[in-house]
Formats: sequence, C-alpha cells, structure tokens
Amino acid sequence: MRGGGVRHFVGGSSAAILVALGVASTVQGTVAAQGGVQDTRAQAAHCTPAGAGQDSFCIVSGLKLNYIDWGGAGPAVVLLAGLGSSAHTFDDFAPLLRQGHRVLAFTRRGYGASGTPTDGDYSNRALVSDALGLMDALDITRASFVGHSIAGGELATLGAAHPDRVDRLVYIDAAYDRTRVAQLMAGVPTLPPPSAGVRRDLDSLTRWREAALGVHLPSVRHDLAQIMVHTRDGWVPRTSEAISAVVLAGDIAAVARWEKIAAPSLALFTSKDVTDQVPPDASPAQRAAFLDYSIRVIRPWMLRAQADFIEHSHCGVAVEVPHSTHHLFLERPQWTAQVILEFLAAADPCHLRVQ
Repeated sequence: MRGGGVRHFVGGSSAAILVALGVASTVQGTVAAQGGVQDTRAQAAHCTPAGAGQDSFCIVSGLKLNYIDWGGAGPAVVLLAGLGSSAHTFDDFAPLLRQGHRVLAFTRRGYGASGTPTDGDYSNRALVSDALGLMDALDITRASFVGHSIAGGELATLGAAHPDRVDRLVYIDAAYDRTRVAQLMAGVPTLPPPSAGVRRDLDSLTRWREAALGVHLPSVRHDLAQIMVHTRDGWVPRTSEAISAVVLAGDIAAVARWEKIAAPSLALFTSKDVTDQVPPDASPAQRAAFLDYSIRVIRPWMLRAQADFIEHSHCGVAVEVPHSTHHLFLERPQWTAQVILEFLAAADPCHLRVQ
C-alpha cells in the first residue's frame, strides 16, 4: 500500500450493464473515446441562486447551465451526477449534506435544462471548465466535489489539474479506469428497454425506473422530468445517444492518475454482486444471466480498480459496500451522507475508518 491508501469493507439492457460498469444511465447508454484537460479559470458574470432547492441558471462562457443551490452554511460541496442524469437526481440526497456545508449541483451541458454548446464540445476539459466557471460566478473559490459514476473523470481532472480549487474528493462508484468498457460490454446479456406502454406517461416511466433502482423517491421523477421529453412515441431521452457517447468518451480519456491527486479522496465502491438496475419486466433467466456476468466479469474489474486506487493514492480511503447498487446515494441516502460528512470533517481523512 502506498501513500496512505486504505481499504476496508462495510456491512453492500446495455443501460443496466453500464450501471454495473460504474456508468450511470437512465434508459440509454453508449460508448466511444475522447477527452482533454484545461488549466484555465472560466470567465462568468456573477450569478445568484433563485432560492434554496430551486432551479437556477447561470451563463458560463456563453453557455446556460442549470444548477441547484440547496443552501447551508460553510464550505461548498458540489455534486456531479452520472451519465444522463441532471442535478435533480440529488433532490433527496443533497439536503442531507447541508450540516456545516453549502451544497450545490449542476446539470452538464447538453442535458436537462442546461444549454447545448454550439461547437459540440463535450470533452472532459469542457465539463471541468463549466464546473470552475460556475464556481467563479457563485464566488466559490474552493469546494469539495462528490461525483457519481462518470463524474469520476471530472473529479480526477479537478484533483490533478486544479488542486487550488479542490478541498476533498468523494467518488460514489466513480473511481474507475473505463478504458475497457467496450470490451466489458461485449458479453452483456440482453435486457428489455422500457416498453411503449411504460413510456407513454411519466408516471408509468417513473414506476418502471423506481422498480429498477429498488427505491421510491421524489428525485427519480424529478430527474426523469428533466432528462426526458414527451414525443408522439412517448417519453424519450432529451439528449441524443451521440452526445452521451462523446461525454462518456471524455470520461474514458480522463484516466485518473491517483498519484497526481493531492486532495484527500474517498472512493465508495459498490459490490457488483446484485441485480443492479435490472428492469422489472426482465425474465428470471435474464436476471440470472445479468447477475452471473456481473459477478464473473464486472466484480473482478471493480476489485482491480479498488487495488489501483489504494496502491497509488497519496491520501485515499476505499470502501466497498456489500450487496449495494450503483446509485448508492439513492439506495442508502442516510448512510452515504453520514460517511461523506464524516470524511469531510475528519482531521485525518487519510485514515478514516468507516463503520
């Protein structure tokens, strides 16, 4: 073990397998490759939140970004969602972090109520620039970042290239090298997408999504209402698969170099041994095939990612949560928030012991 990395355990369709691979999705998912790093501060006019927990908007480098500021007093915590999700995915979780912190989240360019860049730039560099530009506009000099799924690429770049803007980093099933995603997907069992009947109204789609997630939370519907749009074919993703492919590509290209990140980092890994986000209408055989593939192929990949994080982090704590799902902050919101708050407050975060 190098540099203070700690590991311990705590007693937890292609879209579904992307979840098992640590790539959040709603009802779509694609794979490609691209990225970059930018070491400049974005310029933006001053922005003011509309109100605690309300949709707010800010123009950053000419692009409209949708963000939510849940308020709270103290150092800033910025939440970054997984692929395809909006800031509203944190509607139930974010308020749990307000103890001693100002909590915010924003929706990536090209998704939900955020704008679409005219130059088509969805690189990791552009996404990181958006985060820094929004911080500048809100007069936030430094923040701790909590990233879910593919937000791990943004966190890795922030930590390595912008250490002056980062206090601490928390990866929620996000501390992965995804360069093998295409290869891992090659053997994915087929799972059913939402049917036309499910997609015909938002209530039906919400129930389908909640059943797949194994939760019943208002944030599921709030998020779907942002990232989906109603058409004559029912509710479909607002963002094209081509754009999601480029966003995922940027994450793949932003391979984390843990040894280059000085900020204390907490990596929560989910176990990859449950039927995570398998659709409710999947057959028993499909469920069994998915679970078998996850245990045989995805779990070993996750364990290697843990080992890499532990070995190379200067100040990193890795926690594997038994029998847990990719959306840990939805599945176990209270526990996840408690662990994050303990980490953010710890005098010696490099050796935090999670119970």
